[in-house]
Amino acid sequence: MKTRAEAPKATISREVDLHGYHPHSVEGLIASLIQQAWEMGASTLKLIHGWGKHSRDSIFPEFVHTNTGYLGLTVRHQLRSDLSTLRQWMYVKFDTSDPGVTVIRLRPNPFPTRTDFDEMPKRDFT
Repeated sequence: MKTRAEAPKATISREVDLHGYHPHSVEGLIASLIQQAWEMGASTLKLIHGWGKHSRDSIFPEFVHTNTGYLGLTVRHQLRSDLSTLRQWMYVKFDTSDPGVTVIRLRPNPFPTRTDFDEMPKRDFT
């Protein structure tokens, strides 16, 4: 007797907007956000950091001479430098195809233990 295959679980995606945080403020926050998203059972975590000034419609490359661009560079540098620690929650490669967003694929968590992120620190940069 054939049984029906189980429907695939709905993918859960979480996103965090990092606009308004100084790049140095997010350095310790990234690992915490990844761990918390994994504990929620999310399959992806989208970190929204914005792209550099002039990157969309001009000849200037992304992340040039702007703090928002520096924030994106800081986020991606943090991911690469803490990879040995973060590897327990995320896959090694992350999506950087959108200059204003970094999408992190998380490892499966069969037993989620939380429902939401901890309270974010106060934004310190305008």
